[in-house]
Amino acid sequence: MSTPDSSGQNLAWPAPFHAEPLNASVRIPGSKSLTNRFIVLAALGDQPSVIREPLVARDTILMARALESMGTGLEFYDNALFVYPGPLKAASIHAGLAGTIMRFLPAVATIAKGDVTIDGDEAARVRPMDPVVRAIKQLGVEIDHGTNAAGAATLPVTVHGTGTVRGGQINIDASESSQFISAMLLAAPRMAGGLELRHTGGTVPSTPHLDMTVDVLRDAGIEVFTFPRDAGPVRPGHPAVRWLVLPGIPDVGNVEVEPDLSNAGPFLAAAMVTGGSIEIQGWPRITKQPGDQLRTILANMGASVAMMAGRLQVTGPDEIQPINLDMHDVGELVPTIAAIAAFATGTSVIRNIGQLRGHETDRLNALTTEFERLGGKAWTAGDDLFIEPCPLHGATLHTYEDHRMATFAAIIGLRVPDVHIQNIDTTAKTLPQFPQMWADLADGIPVVRAETASLRLAGDGTGV
Repeated sequence: MSTPDSSGQNLAWPAPFHAEPLNASVRIPGSKSLTNRFIVLAALGDQPSVIREPLVARDTILMARALESMGTGLEFYDNALFVYPGPLKAASIHAGLAGTIMRFLPAVATIAKGDVTIDGDEAARVRPMDPVVRAIKQLGVEIDHGTNAAGAATLPVTVHGTGTVRGGQINIDASESSQFISAMLLAAPRMAGGLELRHTGGTVPSTPHLDMTVDVLRDAGIEVFTFPRDAGPVRPGHPAVRWLVLPGIPDVGNVEVEPDLSNAGPFLAAAMVTGGSIEIQGWPRITKQPGDQLRTILANMGASVAMMAGRLQVTGPDEIQPINLDMHDVGELVPTIAAIAAFATGTSVIRNIGQLRGHETDRLNALTTEFERLGGKAWTAGDDLFIEPCPLHGATLHTYEDHRMATFAAIIGLRVPDVHIQNIDTTAKTLPQFPQMWADLADGIPVVRAETASLRLAGDGTGV
């Protein structure tokens, strides 16, 4: 972890250097995306639910606190979150930098009785909010919001809920983030007439997250119908552009959260850049998590990839192969893949990832800036990122309050000596144990696990 200097500021964290092969078995905590979807749906039910093995990290703690402040009962015991739904009420919510909170909860607040205000970290106030604000207005619900220089909606937002929403038909442009659609779908069952939602813009990024939302709804007993742009069933390559959610009461029941496969990415990357072998425990056989595509991507980069008895094993190659890959659907994996590509045998192209400009930071600008700081060569052309391997040198890398940029820097540090990382603690957003787990990995500990975390619901989450 970063430690404060005499002025109270955090010193840069020395990234472990380990160019020799790393071999370990790693246990990754639960998925943030699934944990927060389960919590939201459980709060919209009318019966208690149990969410086992939830992720305990800043984003999920802030989600739990937000729904607790809106009237949901929550208890954390024996690594399970017990959710007791109650009438939703007025509240003031701190979203941190979590897109799932700042996008999902305004939609949920439409069925609350009273004003719900949602704000977040300073960096959250520049993230896009316009589509969800427009959708809520189409539902006939009043909402106040901040506005950026371009006139688009931003945090803070205040939803003036009356306790009921009629539902009906809405149009939404989710070409910047699939979270705008997921937000409305999750709240839709509690709308009196259900919801018919049409996407009106360009291609939606990260469609696996939309598939995850639909699966979570259906598993909770909600009828959801999806329709592609053309006639015929929704299938790979023909994503949905219209969704119909019938009204109902979600029943999450007793569920277990899968490991967060995107958070497994840096550990698998350690196998790639050191030529070692890393096993991830509990890898699901079937999943909608975007991180599952790491299996194919890393194999294309030369890795040996094997699944056996619920464990994924990746062995790094003698030479990392460059890639030319469209990662529009798996943008959250780009910083990890970019770090691996820095050590490939040729130039890599990661295509169609313009949506990364609206993530926790502008990740395209952040990646090219940090490569330049290392003496590397990376540039963008339109929505594509180019990475040309070359000798790198030590540097103090910035994280931009972005957990993926912190893990990007840690991967680089395994192969490049004297890399320091400013604010490694930003990994607390989705994996607060990351610095210790990474140090354990580099120290050669054969089984790396996250220490048991405790879900505390007091405070604003800034120190989580």
